[in-house]
Formats: sequence, C-alpha cells, structure tokens
Amino acid sequence: MPTVHRYLDDAYRVEGEGKVVFNEFTDIIVDDSILFPTSYGQPNDKGKIVIDGKEFEIIDVWDDGDGVHLISHDTYPSDSKGKTIKQIVDWPIRYNHMKFRTALRVLAGLAYKKYSAPHRLNQTYEDWAWIDLEIPEISEEIVKELEAETNEILKSGIEPTYSTISKEEFMKNETLMASIKGKVPDIPEVRVVKIMGLPDQMEMGTLVKNSSEVGLIKLKTNLIKGKVGTRVNLSLQ
Repeated sequence: MPTVHRYLDDAYRVEGEGKVVFNEFTDIIVDDSILFPTSYGQPNDKGKIVIDGKEFEIIDVWDDGDGVHLISHDTYPSDSKGKTIKQIVDWPIRYNHMKFRTALRVLAGLAYKKYSAPHRLNQTYEDWAWIDLEIPEISEEIVKELEAETNEILKSGIEPTYSTISKEEFMKNETLMASIKGKVPDIPEVRVVKIMGLPDQMEMGTLVKNSSEVGLIKLKTNLIKGKVGTRVNLSLQ
C-alpha cells in the first residue's frame, strides 16, 4: 500500500506518526509520512524520527513511487517493522521551501500569463531558488516587471487552493501541458494549484497558506555572452 503523503494534506504539520512497513539498516519506509521527499524541484525535509524513545536524525527522504523512505545516519533497530514511530519536521527549513515555492508559482504563473512562457525547470534551496523562464526576448526590463507584479500578488494575501486530476485529464488540458512543455508527469494523479488571477499549475510540493507570508522577492538574472539568460535567481527580502 502506498505511503500517504501527509505533507500535501497539511504542509504546516510538524509532528506526526507512521507505521514502519520496511526496515533495513539506515532505511525505513512508513505508511504515512509528514516528511517531504526530494521531488519536483523541492529538496527533502530534514528532521528526526523517534523509535522506542530514541531519536534518529533524518538526512534524506525519497519516494520510490510507492513508499516514502526515511534515511538516517544511524542504523535503525532491526525490530522496527510494524512499530508506530513519531516524525518531526525541521520547521525553519520546511517553511523556507514553502515560501520559495509559493513565490515561484506566482512568478511562473505570471510569466505564462503574460508571455506564454513554460516553466518546467525550477529548484528551491534553503536560502534561494531559481527558475527557467523561457521567454524568447527576455530582458532586464521584463524581469523587473515580473518582480514588481509578483510582489504585488504576494502582498495581496491570496490563498492557494488545490484539486487533484487524473493523468489523462492533465494531458487533455492544453494550458497545463503547455506550461510544462508537454512533459507528462509519470504519476496516476496530478495535484493542481489555483492562485487567483493566474493559470492553473501542477504543484506536488508545499506552499504557504497565504501569499503574504512570503514577504517580498528579489530577482537576479544571469548574463550569457552579454545577454540575459532564461535562468532567473530568486531571493527573499
């Protein structure tokens, strides 16, 4: 049975429980995870789990398509399978990713709305993020305009809403397909986020509840042979 992705139900949940369904050395799979696995441009959560009162630091989390693996520095007890364990998220790290991803979704939505620019590639880190804005005639003026409009939307306090559609429905939606250059996600169901005034987007990561939590962003371009590159770096002010 696939692991329940509890972090998608409530990105603000920092503690939770899950039953161990697999255990081997430093690797555990749980039936219910609040820890986010590296995927879709968002790095894995950091945190810890508690087994029989002993804490284990989580250094990696990954999803094999069925189960979420919680990887520790230390070897887990060999009799962990079947036990209910406590999971604890390192909140400051998670929250930074949530703010960056929210800002990226607003920026990407604007770029597609104004310039029909796809936004398949993006990545968040603990203190910055980047996105490829595939705008053919991108310039410093366009980037500054997108920065200002992104900040206006963030300040307005919009609350993202979500829906889940089948892979087949996703493929029939021209806007969703075009926004990621036709690269069909290899999952049976796709989570879609709606941010008022912007095109719907695929979003399998964690966002803040209200855009005003992000604060303001700053965009920085890369120059390639004297021209503005499509990769734009994003920082929080």
